[in-house]
Amino acid sequence: MNLNNLKPAWKQFLLFNSMQPLDQNEILSIIEKADRHTKNSTPSLMLNTIMLIVLLSCFQGG
Repeated sequence: MNLNNLKPAWKQFLLFNSMQPLDQNEILSIIEKADRHTKNSTPSLMLNTIMLIVLLSCFQGG
């Protein structure tokens, strides 16, 4: 049996076991931060979409 084939799986196993467990409050705070970031990016997404539509309509060929 070639043990070199098992090296990536062994490294992944070591990585997963070396990670610290997360507390429930830590997980909730991470989700809350992501929600706040998503809510703040909505106006910029709308602006970028409008700018894309304007550029596409101005630079249509033919």
